Amino acid sequence: MNGTYIGDNKMLVKLAYNGYLTISSKDLSIMPTLVTTGMFEVPLTKYFISVIKPGFTVVDVGTNVGYFTILASKLVGSEGKVIGFEANSELVANVKDNLAMNWLTENTTIVNKAVYSENTVLQFLSSERFHAYSSIHEKPKDGNVLDSYSSRNVDAVSLDSELHDIEQIDLLKIDIEGGEYHAFLGMMGLIENKKIKRLSFEWNRPMLGEEVQPFLLLISDLLNRLGGRLFFLDAEGNPVPTTLKEISSTEFYPFALLEF
Repeated sequence: MNGTYIGDNKMLVKLAYNGYLTISSKDLSIMPTLVTTGMFEVPLTKYFISVIKPGFTVVDVGTNVGYFTILASKLVGSEGKVIGFEANSELVANVKDNLAMNWLTENTTIVNKAVYSENTVLQFLSSERFHAYSSIHEKPKDGNVLDSYSSRNVDAVSLDSELHDIEQIDLLKIDIEGGEYHAFLGMMGLIENKKIKRLSFEWNRPMLGEEVQPFLLLISDLLNRLGGRLFFLDAEGNPVPTTLKEISSTEFYPFALLEF
């Protein structure tokens, strides 16, 4: 076991990459695997470790409790920069505590905003029992998932407006439960100006809903017009060339990767 209960509905987890974090003991999405293994999304974890170098700039869209944010902060070092975006204010407080607990506050900034296609205010659905399911999109009904959601208004921003001063983003990871299409729309300026080198994203057909086809057309445009290359990650985190047809034939794939 890599975790222990420390009271106040919190688990303390010893991470496999030599870090620590706390997470709600009530969360049934990523808490169980973190507590039992100290890792989450192993292929993407290994990809981070193999690709991110000291001095890199990394953007983490959908930080949750900061698992990938902490890892990126450790890897970029004092000369690098990490910027995390999280719409859920409760998780923002958690990730900030986790960064402080790992002495990683100086090179990392956490922004309590949703990422979208424009600067606006959105309705955000916060899951009570599966925190990683929280989204601006409603999750399809599943009789085996007993959960409830609370709704709140959150500030939303486009990455083009938030990150326009950054010269280069070496890796941008986005995992926002179906919000990816609008997030992509809001960073087209960064992509077209060749400011993003690598972009890791989740393909989640059920959560994308009516935005599946527009998202596929947008990715196709990036591949054809801008010369992007599409990969999936194998079990060791190695990028393997793939096609949009292969990725989109699945209902869910969390480790899609675009390189420009």
